Amino acid sequence: MDGIVFGLCALFGIAGTVLSAREAWRQRARQEYRIARFTRALAFGVCTVGVILAVPAVEDLFESVTGMNNAAKLGAHVCAVLWCGSLQLMLVDWSYNQDVLKASLYARIALAACVLVAMLPLFIATTSDNLEFTTEFAQEPGVTVYLLVYLGYVAITCGEIAFLCFGMGMSTRKRGHSWSARGLTVSAVAAAFGVAYAASKGSYLVTHYLRHPWPLKAEEIVSPLLAGLAVVALITGLTMAMVGRRIANRKAMASSAA
Repeated sequence: MDGIVFGLCALFGIAGTVLSAREAWRQRARQEYRIARFTRALAFGVCTVGVILAVPAVEDLFESVTGMNNAAKLGAHVCAVLWCGSLQLMLVDWSYNQDVLKASLYARIALAACVLVAMLPLFIATTSDNLEFTTEFAQEPGVTVYLLVYLGYVAITCGEIAFLCFGMGMSTRKRGHSWSARGLTVSAVAAAFGVAYAASKGSYLVTHYLRHPWPLKAEEIVSPLLAGLAVVALITGLTMAMVGRRIANRKAMASSAA
């Protein structure tokens, strides 16, 4: 299941990264939304790396090359943190005015840095050849705490991403930018899938700690599917919004020229 889901996500990620990088390079001279263009390409790029590392065959190869157990898991989780943080920065640049933009960007960068600083010591103290950082090893306190820190960040950031995308989608629809509005609506739904992924995995860890877990097999099917839906739908939605902005700019240029 993981191989199919994350392999498909990798294909979407590669396509989205190429399109986003081309758009960022094409409009590099424009100052407007410069941070958003860069962070969108960065988000798609790190997401692609993360989902590739989550493919079981790649995971095994990466760990054999590095000689470190759980190296691919750590890499995928770090990429997920960078993915969510980059998307936050992109949407903040789109949504906030210049008066509060810098403070908003720094606050989100600081939050992502704190999460990474918390995750790395937990990983180092817990990792061994006998366990993996998955819900299957929820009996290990270090694994549970590490995953809850990571999942808590994913839930918070995806919640904000869903809120911002939904609000921007409503405003762009009122201005008649249908492509951007649809793309942002899809992105909001995708971010809700991200929250659901964190809730699915996190609820298993919490209920396992309380000694009343729901079936592990069900969690191992539901969580990857939710993660895959979040990644594919977010890349699709944000690409639609990017295309919508380009169409709107061309229309504006054509009307001004006329």
